[in-house]
Amino acid sequence: MHYKIKNLIKFFRPKSISLLSLFFIALLNVSFVHSENDIVAKEYALKTAFLYNFARLVDWPEGTLSNGTPYLQICLIGNDPFDRALKALNNKKAHNKTLLINRDISAFEIPQCQILFISESETENVTDILKTAAQSPILTISELEGFTQQSGHIRLFLREDKTISLEVNYNAIKKSGLAISSRILSLAKIIETEDKSHD
Repeated sequence: MHYKIKNLIKFFRPKSISLLSLFFIALLNVSFVHSENDIVAKEYALKTAFLYNFARLVDWPEGTLSNGTPYLQICLIGNDPFDRALKALNNKKAHNKTLLINRDISAFEIPQCQILFISESETENVTDILKTAAQSPILTISELEGFTQQSGHIRLFLREDKTISLEVNYNAIKKSGLAISSRILSLAKIIETEDKSHD
């Protein structure tokens, strides 16, 4: 299923509201114009909203979030394409944890993350990053082509026709000890590959 950037209002039909929540509407409460900068800003506003809902609708293994910290960390490794969009997540919560955005992390910091967004600038390093992330229950997300075929969990990307699409490697997510809501799966193309990230 794909989501038109220019026609986001159509996305808020009743059966989708439960997944995306009214937060989507507040997040995207801006005028629709046709400049390229505006389209890019809307793209990453929408992707930010997806990140928020992934944090809400993915479950981590018992005890993972009971580590004494009040935060659920969303980490970015590599160049940050979101610009100011992630500010919309300030003070938002998931699983009774405040979302904490940790930008431009190093590979050594990966284990502290619950969600890891891997930038396109990390194309040459993605295999090593995924191997490191696979040692902990970390949800991995990227825009990179072929990401889910490499045992990445979710590919969140803009198609040439200006639609947002999701690809999900369900087997890789399950092997990481994570549980993903059927509400996310219903919006995604499921990629079935043998997960080799633990080898």
